[in-house]
Amino acid sequence: MKNHVVVLGYGSLTRPVLDKLGERTRYVVVATDPELADRLRDRGYDVVKTEAVDEEALAEAGVRDARAVVVASENDADDALAILTVNEASPDVEVIAVASSSENAGKLRRAGADTVVSPADIVGKLLVESALTGKDTERIVEEMRDRIARR
Repeated sequence: MKNHVVVLGYGSLTRPVLDKLGERTRYVVVATDPELADRLRDRGYDVVKTEAVDEEALAEAGVRDARAVVVASENDADDALAILTVNEASPDVEVIAVASSSENAGKLRRAGADTVVSPADIVGKLLVESALTGKDTERIVEEMRDRIARR
């Protein structure tokens, strides 16, 4: 597989990511829980089952040929280690991390993530914008998506 996205972790944060990715590009999920990996395979996902995110698992997922890596295990400490491992295995790949706790966003950047998304911060900003402007938060999200699409 080439020019795909590698997704490290699976949970409530990555379910919608996989749905959207599937509409636009190929991807592979790296799962450390063997039962989860089997369930994902049964649902038709490309999965690498591994005990830990290490160089071997990343090689099997094709990280060197990937366009990006999404790191979102819902454990920021594990994600920081995964980011370091990804950058060692493939220094030029784009790394996008999800910070489960907004306080850890800076740490994930320091670990080497190119982009860090904090769902709590995004939701907070949307709620404040809606409260202060009266705009529907769904409309705000659509405007953001349109701006990104124009880039």
